[in-house]
Amino acid sequence: MARYTNLSPTELAHIVAQYPIGTSLKLEEIPGGFGNSNFKLTTTDGEFLLKICDEKDSAELNMQISLLQHLRQHTYPTVYPILTKDQKFLTHETFGSVMLYPFLRGEEPLPSPNTLAQLGEALAKLHCIPPVAGLPRFAMGISQMRPFLQEVQGTEFATHPFVELLKSQLESLEPHLNASLPMGLLHGDLFLDNTLFEGEEMVAILDFEEGCYDTLLIDVGMTIIGCCYTSAHQLNLKAARRFLDAYNVVRPLTESEWKHLDCFVHYAALSIAFWRFRQFNIRRPDAHRANTYQEMITRSAQFKGTHVKV
Repeated sequence: MARYTNLSPTELAHIVAQYPIGTSLKLEEIPGGFGNSNFKLTTTDGEFLLKICDEKDSAELNMQISLLQHLRQHTYPTVYPILTKDQKFLTHETFGSVMLYPFLRGEEPLPSPNTLAQLGEALAKLHCIPPVAGLPRFAMGISQMRPFLQEVQGTEFATHPFVELLKSQLESLEPHLNASLPMGLLHGDLFLDNTLFEGEEMVAILDFEEGCYDTLLIDVGMTIIGCCYTSAHQLNLKAARRFLDAYNVVRPLTESEWKHLDCFVHYAALSIAFWRFRQFNIRRPDAHRANTYQEMITRSAQFKGTHVKV
């Protein structure tokens, strides 16, 4: 669960007073996620998602807001922030930046073929939307991995098994990642906990914090790694194929993309493993999460040699 910030009653009252949402009745922590402090806020006017953005600076958050406004113009199924009384999407407090959203009803789905078919269609539609100007490149990839490998030199992590694995994997993956492949607007972190379903029907794709402009196949690989495995990290091959089939109907993958798909599935797994290792061992040490990066290594190994082409 992402929970880095605590709110006092006074701080909460100050935040609520900035929005046209009545007065606060109840604040509940929301489990799930890794990069924000999330709360369900109940007021006299309804229910809301209160998000304290622990990991992003103002420039990054304003870019995220621009992206969401762009997606609204294309009627994309996500959740959009609520304006303050001063017509702002973002409030800055002493403990960090705050965004408020409507609280959508639904739940995280199971990795079923029907779920993945809907996600495949939704992701392909996202990839057909023109990117907004100024989007960054994929933030958990090589652009961050290379500096990280320099940073850990001379530290206790320099010879850590994961750091050694990261070096070797980058050497083998990088030539393939530099292939000329279609680029565009990415979600960047499409895991099941970033989706919302009501029964069998998709409600929304959530959390565009990692929205970026990069190789589209990163998102395809990320969705396979993040949405096509059981809680025991076993690949649901039928779900993966339904995902690719549905995606391919809306935006057909090129022959070159099919050729490089395996590589980008492994790259997606490595990028999440890297982020978790750095986050919970170095930036915000957390004994309970320090080894969560290994889940992605397990999934990547599970996928190796699998034939998913539809």
